[in-house]
Amino acid sequence: MKINQYSQTPLKAYSDNRVNNAADKTQAQQQSSAPSRDVVNVSSQARLLGTARQAATDSPDTREQKVRELREQVRSGTYKPDIRKTAMNLVRDEVDFLK
Repeated sequence: MKINQYSQTPLKAYSDNRVNNAADKTQAQQQSSAPSRDVVNVSSQARLLGTARQAATDSPDTREQKVRELREQVRSGTYKPDIRKTAMNLVRDEVDFLK
């Protein structure tokens, strides 16, 4: 990009906004230092969710061991699922869904 014409006067971006006398300075400070406080309100549900998330993070993962055992059983061919228990759980879930 080529700029053909440019101005010899420097850009006065900040000097136009400068406060010159002490009275104007104090007035500008009073206007800019208005009491502004940030307030955060956390609902009880958010606190409960935070507590639950922290408890889940802090608790040891007991399912990891069970998954490892089941994976080994599947790999070795010794995994025998209880089909009756699986069917009962599916029916129970459907009944709960219909309520």
